[in-house]
Amino acid sequence: MTALVRFSRIAGALAIALLVVLGSGPAPRLFAQNGADPLLFLISLDGFRWDYLRKAPAPALQRLIERGVRAEGLIPSYPTKTFPNHYTIVTGLAPGHHGIVANDMRDAATGRTFGMSKTSEVRNPMWWGGEPLWVTAERAGRHAGTMFWPGSEAPIGGVRPTQWRPYLESMSGAARVDQVLAWLDLPPSRRPSLFTLYFEDADSAGHASGPDSEAVRRAIGHVDGYIERLVRGLERRGLATRANIVVVSDHGMAATVPGQVVELADYISLADVDVIDINPTLGLFPAAGKMDAVYRALAGAHPHLHVYRRHETPDAWHYRQHARIPPIVGVVDEGWQIARGTVVERAVRTIRAPRGVHGYAPSVLSMRGILIAAGPAFKQGITVPAIENVHLYNAMATALGVKPAPNDGDMAVARRLLR
Repeated sequence: MTALVRFSRIAGALAIALLVVLGSGPAPRLFAQNGADPLLFLISLDGFRWDYLRKAPAPALQRLIERGVRAEGLIPSYPTKTFPNHYTIVTGLAPGHHGIVANDMRDAATGRTFGMSKTSEVRNPMWWGGEPLWVTAERAGRHAGTMFWPGSEAPIGGVRPTQWRPYLESMSGAARVDQVLAWLDLPPSRRPSLFTLYFEDADSAGHASGPDSEAVRRAIGHVDGYIERLVRGLERRGLATRANIVVVSDHGMAATVPGQVVELADYISLADVDVIDINPTLGLFPAAGKMDAVYRALAGAHPHLHVYRRHETPDAWHYRQHARIPPIVGVVDEGWQIARGTVVERAVRTIRAPRGVHGYAPSVLSMRGILIAAGPAFKQGITVPAIENVHLYNAMATALGVKPAPNDGDMAVARRLLR
């Protein structure tokens, strides 16, 4: 090897390292090939637990692992529920910082309430703090296409993805993939370079039948087929070598145990609280003058229920600052559930009870999801220790060649995934 060649390689490596490290200046175009923008496909397999690949064959996912990097688990943020963690993945902010503090929440300042099925609220930008990856991309002059992702239906910071679709559960997985591939065929002026895909099959099966069920094994096969369909579509277009594919899940799933239910009405009067979030988490807004009484009644009331005042929640949760966090927060132990305890609710539960639940503390192993990343931006053929999902935004922004917005993630952790 000549001295000139050695110098060129060292200089090139240093240039790339500097672009990754620098927090100012123009957005780095680290992984462009032949002058083309990098492609990034962010795929969510909702509720796909870290160990599901052991439960059923998933050849498409295994091929991504072989040519990419896999984490031993993706550690969710508190609460380990769908909307908070999907939005953490794309912003790098903990739920207690970006404001999506639960699937169901109340904004005390406005009196508005948020729920996953409340379309008008889901599309209201007031709820969505921080800067999601598609906004980062659009502001950098790139285009994004979101085939379902919490937050993507709202104009956050006045910006929407160039291409987006409102969530429609009845839309088949194959149709979702085909829509993304169709966006790839658009003229350059409208063609995205960032894409999101979302599949709820594993989550739905886990809730209904439990994480160890045949229904979950079938769901694993379904979502693996969707990924295979996407990869084949990229190959037909000659884009497979340019594409960075990141597969994540928002949380895992734990089996419930019949009879292990904490009934809230056994300890407090439901008239004294507004129950805004429940099972296996608890979010309470006590009535005026009832704060101390409600807290004292619940603290230590049941050995499997852990209750905190907002300012006393565990440090690791980063779940104290935002005004939407309820004054009283709780969570039950793995395998347990918490319910209001009304007569009607108890009767319904005997007929239709979930076999699987998520929402437990992030430290619970069954709450961990998956992380697989393959493509020109990512390391190849290695496994890294489990990482917290707040670190993914930095890795994906770097892979996409855009400057990340301020966030809670650590670039040193992101580099564990990147070439």
